[in-house]
Amino acid sequence: MNGKQIKVTEYNLTFGSSARIVNILGLFKYKKNNNLYVLYSDLYNKYNIIYYGNSHIKETTILSMESKNKEDEEIIKEYIYKITNNENLDDYEEISLDKIEGIEIISSNKIEIKKEILDSLIDKKIPKKEEINNKPKTKKKKKGKGIIILLFLIIIGVGGYFIYNNIINKEEVIKQMICITKYNHDVLEATVNEELVLNFDINDVLEKKEITKEYKFNNETEYYNFINTGNYYKYMPEDTTEGGWDKDDSNYTYKTIEVERIKVDYKEPTNYEEVLSYYKNKNYNCEEKVIN
Repeated sequence: MNGKQIKVTEYNLTFGSSARIVNILGLFKYKKNNNLYVLYSDLYNKYNIIYYGNSHIKETTILSMESKNKEDEEIIKEYIYKITNNENLDDYEEISLDKIEGIEIISSNKIEIKKEILDSLIDKKIPKKEEINNKPKTKKKKKGKGIIILLFLIIIGVGGYFIYNNIINKEEVIKQMICITKYNHDVLEATVNEELVLNFDINDVLEKKEITKEYKFNNETEYYNFINTGNYYKYMPEDTTEGGWDKDDSNYTYKTIEVERIKVDYKEPTNYEEVLSYYKNKNYNCEEKVIN
């Protein structure tokens, strides 16, 4: 069947994410141009819309990007026709979804098709879920006992709050340092604006570092070559790192944010004064802040 229902997460630069479920109706390489495409629809599709885009695979995640090539829509329509009419797919190399766990949507294209065609496509591509007849029985809870437990927890919580505020110094100070720099990238035809937000604990020890990099490309050609060839993938935060990324086509800008929580094996300075000196020596302009 080579179809699957998976989660889609759309990242933003404040690290928030929204998740929903979509039907992956195809992940394939078109042999004539060697491009990889993804085809999907919303789980509850009211308008008979199918989304598609150029694709890359990052570990267990599919990346979807808007296609700028009008010929791609014809490739997608031909694929849908062949699937729903049980024709051979000699020009299409189906990619297994067995290890795919999610899809990250950067941007996409969409086409509207007839409901019966969409239903047929879903029927042929998405495995049927087994119906579960034996539903677990729910027991009635004893309200009186539950209320007593709830009151007990509230008393403990309130008491704990006052004890905590009497023990902990309310005037703890956390320092924050913001360092910025600007430079020409040594590989890309782009200027990089980099900002570091460094957070310190009450003992002046670095505990978290947020790195924002904005790549401002010199021209439209360089920017779209970077995006459409998937070269941006090399500059994304690692899977094991908190962060996000975004792009602005109108300003030819690509931006990443990476959050690093300082661990024992961190190799750079962690003391406040040493960190300040370290980044100033690397030509960063640093501003010191105190957060009460």
